[in-house]
Amino acid sequence: MRANQKRLIVTVAVLIVAAVVLLIPRAPAPEGANFLERVAANIRLGLDIQGGALLEYQMLTDAPAAEQGDLAERVIGVLRRRLDAAGFTEATVEKVSTAITFGEEVPPVRVRVQIPGITDIERAEALVGQTGRLYFADVLDIQTSPSTPTAEGITPLELSRRRLQDAEPYWLKHMHFEETNRWYYVSPKINVANRYLELDGSEVTEARSQINPQPSPGQGRYMVTLRFSSEGARVFRDITESKAAYPAQDNRKLLAIILDDRVIIAPVVQSAIRDGNAVIEGLTSLDEAREVAILVGSGNLPVELASFNKQVLSPTLGRDIIMTSLWAGLGGLAIIMIYMVVFYGKIGMVANFALLYNSLLLFGVLSVTGSILTLPGIAGIILTIGTTVDGNVLIFERMKEELRLGKTPENAVDGAFSKVTWTIFDANLTTVLAGLVLLYFGTGTVKGFATTLIIGVLGAMFTNLVVSRAMLVGFAHTIDPRRYVARVAEAEGSDAR
Repeated sequence: MRANQKRLIVTVAVLIVAAVVLLIPRAPAPEGANFLERVAANIRLGLDIQGGALLEYQMLTDAPAAEQGDLAERVIGVLRRRLDAAGFTEATVEKVSTAITFGEEVPPVRVRVQIPGITDIERAEALVGQTGRLYFADVLDIQTSPSTPTAEGITPLELSRRRLQDAEPYWLKHMHFEETNRWYYVSPKINVANRYLELDGSEVTEARSQINPQPSPGQGRYMVTLRFSSEGARVFRDITESKAAYPAQDNRKLLAIILDDRVIIAPVVQSAIRDGNAVIEGLTSLDEAREVAILVGSGNLPVELASFNKQVLSPTLGRDIIMTSLWAGLGGLAIIMIYMVVFYGKIGMVANFALLYNSLLLFGVLSVTGSILTLPGIAGIILTIGTTVDGNVLIFERMKEELRLGKTPENAVDGAFSKVTWTIFDANLTTVLAGLVLLYFGTGTVKGFATTLIIGVLGAMFTNLVVSRAMLVGFAHTIDPRRYVARVAEAEGSDAR
């Protein structure tokens, strides 16, 4: 098989794959959306385009400023796991450092969370969590009340014993208190045969939501499976052995799981669990099971967080900027395409096809990789237009020199590519390396620019060296050398005068 036939096959195959992954709607789109809107939903948009929630937290710690950077990185790791588990992989979590006070007390290190597509601040805060303290607790009483209830049925002797163990109980609301008005009277230390044990949420190594294939009557189809560390499994064994012995209607048979001073869930301990693998049953929906699994499995934050700034960012301004940017990009693309046809004629059409090809390839890669498109990312796309044209201009100018030497169009194409291939490769490689540096060290919108720049430049290199060559070789026999040789001679004559 001839080399150019192979290039044509690769060109067509890549084009088909890029079109398929881009044009077949896969991501959920708004109800009533047309085909183009469903296709656009395949590309994830950043906070600056579609709006969303912006949350900033300060860390409540006495650690010196030099150590707060490492502490913030640990916080970011936990928050990143929580958001990924919730399906918000396009959210960004980053460290923000500042030494400027702006007339008020500003912490030297903050943690910023940006969640595109969320306009409910309370939901965003529930996903992130503020204090991040996750632990298991005894349940001594449960009541339904719009305000803090009073404990009933708790003996003074029991309270005295717990006070001596620094385990005095207190009332906490259910996570969805606004819907249930449910309160739990809990103690952070769990009574096991007059020993008071503590079980921290960091001992949970895995939490997964699952569907129960054969639920018992009234049990519910959904559940969450938990796995504990070796030390956690030992403590959990002692706790469940003790709680399994209580009567069925005794509140002490419950084991509350608490995060941020809210009770996530308080399942009944049916039997002793000795292998460190527990199952929380009786959940009514898959969403509830996922929520419990996310909150329990995300782990403890290493430090308490306090809200520093929270706001919902509207996408309205972003849409205006986006439309302006898109029209600017389309206008520039049209001008470039017209210029290439006027100045280079038939071979200028190759450059125009390469531009459209690379654009489709870039959006296809963005779609299949789930990369986030931000406003600076659009700037990166526009920049790759120039990169693609630049490579073709190098090829065309070398072709004209080859034609001037008396070579046939077919030989001129081969000669041009043999001389400019490494030039194009080196020029694009240095741009990609610069983009990788921005991607690694940059944050937020800088990464969005770097992502589209890298994808676009690699696509430009492919279209210049493979797609453009396949097309030029394909219709080289139709190129009239006299047009380009005459232009060169005319330009040289003008310079001599």
